Amino acid sequence: MECHYEVAEHCMFNKTRMVSRYITNHYTKALKETGLTPVQYAMMTAIKLLEEANINNLSSATQIDRTTINRNLKPLIRDDRVYIKESEDRRQRIISLTKAGEESYKKGYEKWKEAQDALYTKLGKENWEALNGVLDNTLKIINS
Repeated sequence: MECHYEVAEHCMFNKTRMVSRYITNHYTKALKETGLTPVQYAMMTAIKLLEEANINNLSSATQIDRTTINRNLKPLIRDDRVYIKESEDRRQRIISLTKAGEESYKKGYEKWKEAQDALYTKLGKENWEALNGVLDNTLKIINS
């Protein structure tokens, strides 16, 4: 087999990139009317889940580098969806959702759920569960 055929048929990078682009576009379209990107929505979810979100634990929770976190926080701060305050010891900044951010998050959830359900329908239950299982196992392996 010539090397270019091997790359085209078996390259993990190419296949995961194509799937990732499709899924990213799918959620981007769904969230468009909320003014949120999928990355921003994922960050807002992490902010809600973390007791005291800061850049470091937000980066760790989302597996997004600090530069991308900061770049995605800027429009959320500008649009009054997120605010940052200094912690009591002033060594770190705490990130929280504003009231407007909470409302955006709720609207985003409705659109996220629609996107999630549509993707589930497109993939079918068996593929959905298999893909989720592979992704969960892969994340465990690469994070250990």
